[in-house]
Amino acid sequence: MRSQYRRLKTLFAVFACLAVLAAGVALAATVQASWRLALGSAAVAQGPRVTLGEIARPVGDLPQQQWASLAVIELWQAPEETGKQQTITSDKLAEMLRYYLGDLAELCVIGDHLVIQRGGRVIEGPDLERLVVEALTGRISSLGGEVNLRDFRLPRQIFLSDVQSSVEVSVAGSFKPGRLSLHLTEIDAGSNVQRRYTGGVFMDQWLNVPCADRPINARERLTPDAVGFKRKNAAYLRGEPWDGRSFGQRVQRAVGGGEVLYQDNLEDVPLISRGDLVTLVFLGRYVRLTASAKALEDGKLGQRIMVENLSSKREIAAEISDARTVLVR
Repeated sequence: MRSQYRRLKTLFAVFACLAVLAAGVALAATVQASWRLALGSAAVAQGPRVTLGEIARPVGDLPQQQWASLAVIELWQAPEETGKQQTITSDKLAEMLRYYLGDLAELCVIGDHLVIQRGGRVIEGPDLERLVVEALTGRISSLGGEVNLRDFRLPRQIFLSDVQSSVEVSVAGSFKPGRLSLHLTEIDAGSNVQRRYTGGVFMDQWLNVPCADRPINARERLTPDAVGFKRKNAAYLRGEPWDGRSFGQRVQRAVGGGEVLYQDNLEDVPLISRGDLVTLVFLGRYVRLTASAKALEDGKLGQRIMVENLSSKREIAAEISDARTVLVR
């Protein structure tokens, strides 16, 4: 009797080992498969139960026919009401997948959470970026230079209340290089606003703008030899660049080599500049006197400026008659 018991115990141990070995082989085969099922962070369930095809997409060498049979596998119960959502953490999601899929769960790649909405549709991050690019392309085409969009700051996903709803993208504020604030609005089939979201994107505009080829001193007249063009990002310009063509101007403040020449730092070259030597003419009723003088101010034709009589050292207000003459009547 004891020998028979020992034989049964041995056979049971052998069968147990074979079962464990078979399970290990099956699991190894599953993990070594040439495909995976990637789960995003958001999904929509159209029926009373969530299906595998609604929350996952195949990655790798999975035959379409095999995926079609896997996609219809029903999992847990979806939110009861249309538009309602449920959020599942990664740990809970892994547990639920193991319960409903068994070893197949080892092929599922999950994120930190999953949000599921009953009905409608979802637009995730990459598709939202494409929507923004498409919405702004028309306005971008009217800008000069090379324009690109980067540093998108958008919702991780947008859930729409109905499959026929669309998302309208608009810019809040002025449309110019730099950080753009965006409004993303869900519009239903009846043109009614359902939900609103906010976001942002950075717009670069690369232009060839006039810059100083060498340091230019304050009040120095612009000449072609002192000006060149460099490629600059308009998003970081602090004003309107000079057009690079109207050379009858001078800089008001000194400009370093390589710096952008801004329009607000330019002014027309005066007919007489401060420090110029001029002829001071006194016009009396019966007499005309002249003297040498130095301009103490800039001025244009017909303007009155202060000059210093070099003989008497007196300061006198005189009217500019031409580039070398001022009058006192």
